[in-house]
Amino acid sequence: MSFFNKADGQDKWKEKYLDLLDEQERSAESTKEKEELLCKTIVRLTIATAGLDPLLDPHLLRVRDQLKSGIDSQILKNELEKFTDSVAQIKHTPRQSVEIEPLFNFLLQHYTTEKQQELLKLLKNKAETAKFETSTQLFIAILEAVEPDAAPPSSGILANHIDIGIVSRQLLFFLERIEIPSVFDQQAQTAKQLLAAGNQTTMAFESILDKSFKLLLKIKQHNQSEQQDIDQFLSHITEQLAVLDVSIMGASTAAQQSAENRNKLDQSVSEQMQQLQLSSTNATNLEPLKAIINSRLASITKEIQEHGKKEAVERQKTQQQLDNLVNKIKEMESESSELKSKLKIANTQALRDTLTSLPNRQAYNERMETELARWKRYRTPLSIIIWDIDHFKSINDNYGHKAGDKVLQLIAKQLSDHSRATDFLSRFGGEEFTMLLPNTDGPSALILANQLRQTVERTGFNASGASVAITISCGVTQFLFDDTDETAFERADQALYQAKQEGRNRCCIF
Repeated sequence: MSFFNKADGQDKWKEKYLDLLDEQERSAESTKEKEELLCKTIVRLTIATAGLDPLLDPHLLRVRDQLKSGIDSQILKNELEKFTDSVAQIKHTPRQSVEIEPLFNFLLQHYTTEKQQELLKLLKNKAETAKFETSTQLFIAILEAVEPDAAPPSSGILANHIDIGIVSRQLLFFLERIEIPSVFDQQAQTAKQLLAAGNQTTMAFESILDKSFKLLLKIKQHNQSEQQDIDQFLSHITEQLAVLDVSIMGASTAAQQSAENRNKLDQSVSEQMQQLQLSSTNATNLEPLKAIINSRLASITKEIQEHGKKEAVERQKTQQQLDNLVNKIKEMESESSELKSKLKIANTQALRDTLTSLPNRQAYNERMETELARWKRYRTPLSIIIWDIDHFKSINDNYGHKAGDKVLQLIAKQLSDHSRATDFLSRFGGEEFTMLLPNTDGPSALILANQLRQTVERTGFNASGASVAITISCGVTQFLFDDTDETAFERADQALYQAKQEGRNRCCIF
């Protein structure tokens, strides 16, 4: 049996085999590292896109949780299919037309006969699909529905059939409470001022209605356009995730096939080694044994070489798939980062009043939720101030809307510059401002309010070469034990009303 000790290359197959196993292990480790990197990258992507829509967030969370424990192709595929269904549902969810909703709710409450209800519902559906070219046509149709026996009014006497004051107040109430994109701020302010003016002539009132409804339609189209952009992005993300799913499955299949090939090679070599051991044990002559060994070694060497070639091809294929996967993930990360920046800018603009650069009503609502939650938890004092510019309508009427805008900007700057860093000042709407004062009780808030009021009173303002006195009034209240944001706001509003009744340019606490 000294044959096995001869240095004639009989151990080379064993060395080659061990080298190939080492190389295979290194390749498997590299593949595992890249899969881990892929999982981490997709997890970060789901975190970056969280919050785009509440319907999608649970799916993103499940994808993230699943990937934290590794890639399971079937589970991931199922989650991506559910995610795709949710995106489709978002894209096809009907969006209710908001600009005529309060009007028809009011009409349906006051005109309750079966025929009137039926006609008003038909008109509402028609109005929501923008089938009325002008507001005049809409109001004529409404009049015909609620008073079917009345003759159809001509456009010149439309105001004689409706209460101009009620309609103006309803539209003004509505415009004050909807979120208006910053690009329409100036148009909205003009519409509000026209509606608040009162005493319009018939033709002027119809013109105001037309402008108001055109503005609402523009706002609706603008919001739909923004929503379409988000829908397109979500659709793109879905397609990209589908591509990733295919690539992951391909990489997983390649790794699985490689493992199967390696097991087959191990099994074949093991069987042939057993045959060699058996042959050497039963051998009685050296020459036949040498022939058997040489044949077995040749067969093992051939299998190892073929396995090595297959492994090289599979490794190259897997590497290419992983490289493509990494590139796609980088592209998606870049797109996600860009969209996140755009959304951040858009959100900042949506929370900012363009005229005064102060936070707007939406920002006030969000801050109120935060401060109210903190107050309920820690019970530290919290107060609110509602400001209103005195005789603002007279400034607009006597000196024009540009002068009114300058007054708003001036007062906003004075209040902002002289309030404390912890106070939250916002333009609530029209000539009203609100302030939230954390860690401040009612008497302290009243002292601060009077200081700010006096600062504004000392501020000079010129319009058309004339000096104009500008003053403000305010209502102050402190949050009580069982308060909500609405009850506290109502008390502050009552205090503001008292300040107005007592002669303006004063602050009252309630």
